[in-house]
Amino acid sequence: MAYRISARACAFVAALILPNFASAFTIYDNFGSFPDATWGGSGIPNDAVAASMQMVDGANTLRVALSATERYSNPPVSDNGAGIYQALAGSNCGVATDPVGCPSANQGALWNFNYFVDITGGGVLGDYQIDLYYDFDPAGPNSFGDLTGLGRIDLTAFLFANSLENETVLQDSQNLLFNFLASDEPGILYAPDGSFDPNAIGNYQFAMTVTRAGFPVDTVAMEVNVVPIPAAAWLFASGLIALGWMRRKGA
Repeated sequence: MAYRISARACAFVAALILPNFASAFTIYDNFGSFPDATWGGSGIPNDAVAASMQMVDGANTLRVALSATERYSNPPVSDNGAGIYQALAGSNCGVATDPVGCPSANQGALWNFNYFVDITGGGVLGDYQIDLYYDFDPAGPNSFGDLTGLGRIDLTAFLFANSLENETVLQDSQNLLFNFLASDEPGILYAPDGSFDPNAIGNYQFAMTVTRAGFPVDTVAMEVNVVPIPAAAWLFASGLIALGWMRRKGA
């Protein structure tokens, strides 16, 4: 069995071995438009995406991608063109019913994190170990080699638990304020310590890693900086929401 290990994948291995290897958390091959990703919804932006591509087993091509986007009609998430996003602090339902009549259980941070992985060439996702890492602590950033404190979703275990191991595409859009991300699910989800505060200002880190038989195959990582929401922007966004303006369907 032959593998092509990219320089980025080698950097991942070195980062895990050498604690001072990397000074930044972002890892990707390309940053920009990624039209194949819908993030499991409709109308969720895919024009600023951290993506990577790695050839494995000759015929197979595996791609992984991450992004951060505004939730529903909240103010847009910006980026630096290099895997670091800027989102606004706060929480709501992001729809016309907010804040009046919006159940607290439906509220989320003003932004979502999105993930995508697919394989073409005859392979299936169940052939690989796929992990998604997420952050509750705004104190970052760490170097990529230091995943201490991050939550982890074993996406491969999720696939097998739901009889989806033969799928070739897996993607979704999630919000750190969703309750399930704060509780362990044995064998699948390992929650980080503490809880997520949508009003906290700071840096949050996300990564996807793919391995096979213990060998690194693909990696992508990004950061989200959460900043205070300007009063004028909040009033403008609230006015749009009150008018029932809704640009997208998504989680």
